[in-house]
Amino acid sequence: MTFAACTVRWSETSDGTESAVVQRCAANGSAAHDHDFMELAVVLRGSAVHSCPEGSSALSCGSAVLLRPGVWHAYLGSHDLEVLNFCFPFAMAQDHWRHMVDERVKSMLGAHERVRLAQLPLESVEALETLEGIRRDSTGGLGLLMWTLDQFASVVPVRSSGHPAVDQAVRCLEEAIHRPWTATDLARTVGLDKAYLSRLFKAQIGTGPMAYLAALRVDRAASLLRHSELTCGEIGATVGYADPSVFSRRFRARFGTSPQEYRRSPTE
Repeated sequence: MTFAACTVRWSETSDGTESAVVQRCAANGSAAHDHDFMELAVVLRGSAVHSCPEGSSALSCGSAVLLRPGVWHAYLGSHDLEVLNFCFPFAMAQDHWRHMVDERVKSMLGAHERVRLAQLPLESVEALETLEGIRRDSTGGLGLLMWTLDQFASVVPVRSSGHPAVDQAVRCLEEAIHRPWTATDLARTVGLDKAYLSRLFKAQIGTGPMAYLAALRVDRAASLLRHSELTCGEIGATVGYADPSVFSRRFRARFGTSPQEYRRSPTE
């Protein structure tokens, strides 16, 4: 599969912070691509199969997909597909306007799942199309994004509260991705027995801590390959692979291509 990088030009609000970008587009034949921002995509009409690292799902009118940075995805087998895309910097979701959303949306944005899917009711889609024409204001679509996130959070499957040690473990891995973690080190850091942490982690995240770290590293590397001037060796070291051959092998196992080939592949 060939991957492309998707980039956007951010607008700014009156206080100088980056805002959301709203894009209405036909996504027929969309190539697999990744990006370094969060994306919420809502299907306005048509159908397709959404493909991403977590698997494939059929999309139809009202289907909505929320993706974290660094996750590749594609629309396959599209038929008259029209999508409304909301693109926004990850930092905004974590810091700048968390005070503007309710607890459901905060919980959803703070979840560890890299891809979330939901089905909006048709009346929400109709309202979204109406609001799109009147809420593209000086905030660059921020008001429309807030409304859509609220609609998404109201129908997305509710996740039970996670164990605080698992939340801490995920933060440790994400914030110190370069560290040579072992399962024992991580368990000691969060104050739990290694086997117990592994069971909790898998139950909450869906995979073990070291498998999660491996996926996190290569996904972060893919984003850096697209959006930085670092060499492949420097990127490998940045995400925790001091040995370039190990980095290349792990990257190829996940993306089906070498880091060098991935960087040279066409971009959108």
